[in-house]
Amino acid sequence: MTGTAAVPRFDPGAALGWGDRALDGLNCVLRCVEAVLRFRGLPPPAVARALNGPLDPVGRDLARDFDGCRVTYRTAFDDGARNVPFVLERLAAGEPVMVLPDRYHLPGDVYEGRFHFHDHAVLAVGWSPADGVVTVLDTDADPADGFRRRWTLTPALRALFTWVGTVAATGPPDERDPAEYLAGRLDRDTALLSAGARALRGLFDELDGLAARGLGPVPARALHVLVLGDLQPQLFLYAHALGPPDGLSPAVAAVRTAALDARLRAKRLGTALIAAHEQPDPPAVYPRVLALGRPLLAALDRLREAMVAAGGREGPPDPGAADRLRARFARIEETCFPVGEAR
Repeated sequence: MTGTAAVPRFDPGAALGWGDRALDGLNCVLRCVEAVLRFRGLPPPAVARALNGPLDPVGRDLARDFDGCRVTYRTAFDDGARNVPFVLERLAAGEPVMVLPDRYHLPGDVYEGRFHFHDHAVLAVGWSPADGVVTVLDTDADPADGFRRRWTLTPALRALFTWVGTVAATGPPDERDPAEYLAGRLDRDTALLSAGARALRGLFDELDGLAARGLGPVPARALHVLVLGDLQPQLFLYAHALGPPDGLSPAVAAVRTAALDARLRAKRLGTALIAAHEQPDPPAVYPRVLALGRPLLAALDRLREAMVAAGGREGPPDPGAADRLRARFARIEETCFPVGEAR
């Protein structure tokens, strides 16, 4: 670790939409990627466009699908210690490394020794070989300490490095005028959002049926990952990629406003699910929480209408979208929670 060298940091004042908490707009993965891009010199508007991508609730993966940057991952789900040499080499070279730790092996974590969850990301920014300490930025850490945690790299701790990644920009910043920027993607994104909203409605109907019989912990957690980790940031980034509201044309401003409203609905559902997970009897709470999906679906319809009014075309129906979304949901269940806890 180069103790005096500049490293990425979590700075709420310079970050995109970080108000009361880090999950205001972005997920933990994106906060890590954002910190690296800011460290590389990109201002907030360029970061928003670099992190933006297709407005696709079905097909887009918010861990890897970006317009202007790339995250390259390495996984070793059977033994995270195999990734440790790579992590330390990168840190020694001044390259931050994103870590999605296996929380089963994370000291002091609520799931330590209980479940192999991979639903959180931190950014490793320093390595001190003298005392064997890795410094990471964590959205859940103490703001007064710069959101830093320090992990002593014991043999047991090495097992948590099951999923790691490095971040690189893939091109120069996109500096197009907001109207031109939106026009260049409007037809594609209107069609993707329209198909995705219909598929989400079907998924919510299915989960409502499961909740009536007792929704298990894995699908409930997978839903918060999908809604809070993927859908909310897509909507948030789409709005912020259009720029600040001042000076926008009425049509572009309407799209921006509708996207931000829909992202707020997604945030409310996702954070309510997280709170429900920790209740004494989560299955008894989930039906009430899932009711928050209806305002979200209505907000997505309003966003689609704003995009159509701005000139976007919905395109033909996509009958396979529902099946693709359900398959994606199953992959989230297996990837975030791979050991097959009781459902």
